Amino acid sequence: MTVDFEECIKDSPRFRAGIDDVETDVVEIEAKLDKLVKLCSGMIEAGRAYVSANKLFVNGIKDLSQQCKKEETISILFDQAQRSIKQQLHTFIKEDIRKFKDTKKQFDRVREEMELAQVKNAQAPRNKVHEAEEATQALVLSRKAFRHLALDYVLQINVLQAKKKFEILDAMLSFMRAQYTLFQQGYNILDEIDPYMKKLAAQLDQLVIDSAVEKREMEHKHALIQQRTELYRLWGNDCRQTCGCFIASVYLI
Repeated sequence: MTVDFEECIKDSPRFRAGIDDVETDVVEIEAKLDKLVKLCSGMIEAGRAYVSANKLFVNGIKDLSQQCKKEETISILFDQAQRSIKQQLHTFIKEDIRKFKDTKKQFDRVREEMELAQVKNAQAPRNKVHEAEEATQALVLSRKAFRHLALDYVLQINVLQAKKKFEILDAMLSFMRAQYTLFQQGYNILDEIDPYMKKLAAQLDQLVIDSAVEKREMEHKHALIQQRTELYRLWGNDCRQTCGCFIASVYLI
């Protein structure tokens, strides 16, 4: 959305409507960019907390070799987010939009002065030549100041409108590239450890088989011991009933 320089000289209704549209648009984009910068800050802090917690966890399971590469990659993403979104867009808000808002204040002030000069000129008594001439001269000067500042304001508007297109897109593209690098390097790391994961999977399968065999062996031993104990008990009862065998009684005690 741009504003025509010729229309600003005329101070036409089209010019004023265009100015209103641009000012509304700038207020909206500033609010959205402020929100995005704050969300970016929150994401960075949460990400750093995750990295710290994840590092402690990985240290706990003694797996430092692969984690070093991962932390470097995530740090790159956070650094890029810091530069591309938080700093770049924050600079755009604080410098470009702030400059626009300052120019807008000056423009509004000069426009009010011109409108006031128009009212005084219209109300100046024509029978008092001196007062009428002063009012006319004040109107001429105010219109000149208004046109000069209006041109500056329109230039500021058009520059801002053009700049916001590539500033925001550049910030988003830089962050997307950082994300691409993160996931690409993450994929490469996982691809490198794929043989090790397959080896672990094979070892796990063997452990499951060995565990099942060991379980069957223990169950078999358990059943044999139960059978032997039952036989000893029956044999001891028979000894007491038939001959009162002292040895069997001692064994059962």
